[in-house]
Amino acid sequence: MTYEQIYHEIKRDFREVKAYYDVQIKAIVSKSALKAKRYPLITQHSYTHPQSKNKYSYLSIVKKRSLRDNPEVTVYCEYEGKYGKEIITIAPSKDRLTFQPVLLVCIFEAHFFKRYFERFLVDITEERDKIKTFLIRNAGAYDIGSTSVSINELLKEDSEHLDSAWLNLDGLCLGKVYNENRNIIINKTFISLSELYPKQLERVLHEYITMLAMRGYTDNPHCEKSIKEIHTNAVRKFRDILQGDNQMTSEERFRMYLQEYNKACDDFRKYIIMPVINRI
Repeated sequence: MTYEQIYHEIKRDFREVKAYYDVQIKAIVSKSALKAKRYPLITQHSYTHPQSKNKYSYLSIVKKRSLRDNPEVTVYCEYEGKYGKEIITIAPSKDRLTFQPVLLVCIFEAHFFKRYFERFLVDITEERDKIKTFLIRNAGAYDIGSTSVSINELLKEDSEHLDSAWLNLDGLCLGKVYNENRNIIINKTFISLSELYPKQLERVLHEYITMLAMRGYTDNPHCEKSIKEIHTNAVRKFRDILQGDNQMTSEERFRMYLQEYNKACDDFRKYIIMPVINRI
């Protein structure tokens, strides 16, 4: 099947996929969260569409008891691609040009997970657990677009032109918008922030810190003042490094960026509720 055919098959299924969650699963998740002694609570359910026979999985994350009726839900399915198993996430969205409601499909190719496992998840052995970990950690990736990141320089092992960069907690998901349908994003590889060139890191850091701040606001809205202070200080330090000593080498500048980035990350993690894979 082509990606366009997969998209239309998933689109036909989606009404029933959503209805099944709303009717059969949502109340179960809420009840489980009410009884839970530890948070975040992660539950997984599945549904096989009666016509297409596609199996859809629902990963529900309840970060706090007060959010038991409003969990973060990631819906995904698996297809056998040309080079191995591909994971496809599905979410209602808006068209980037017309702003009309559409279904956004993100395809993660087998090569993407190969690189993600090599560059980030080196301490988990089971492939299925690694895939779940990625989906749980990065529910709601942040699209920073090709204007913010110099895509052509990012991939050393692949010269293919890429036009999509998704920034998440672990690094960058790199790929392209499918030519025949701009609501299909094909994620081809993963790269960690530490592997970027100094100038690329400069472009990404502000967006990354902003993403962490937004996540902190969502998880702990009562801590907005503290989170805003961390964000403001980090942005100021990044600017000072950028406008600082012109005699500084690229390597020295890069080390300073990473030092400030790691400090800001440590500060933000106090406010970000991170699910743990072994609680599934």
